[in-house]
Amino acid sequence: MEIHDAPEEYSKIISYNPEREEQIRLVVNTFRGIEYLSIRKYYLDFFEEWQPTHTGISIPLTIENSREIFIGLTEILSLAESKEVIEKHFKDLINDIYI
Repeated sequence: MEIHDAPEEYSKIISYNPEREEQIRLVVNTFRGIEYLSIRKYYLDFFEEWQPTHTGISIPLTIENSREIFIGLTEILSLAESKEVIEKHFKDLINDIYI
């Protein structure tokens, strides 16, 4: 058995592409006694059951790793929000400077 085949303890669909019949899932599972957090692509098989692919990443689910992921996501969301606010309020100025 490979890590992507280990039984899921938690699974959340974070992206779905109906045209390609693909999902991206956030998954927690245990493999060889170690708990992992994975982001993995799934496909719909011939029997219409979702199956994991080799495409994805798995890291040990530790407080340290979870903390760093949370910090990274918070920074990314903060930058995205800041960019949206800046574009909303200063779009004309930005266009004048860069276009």
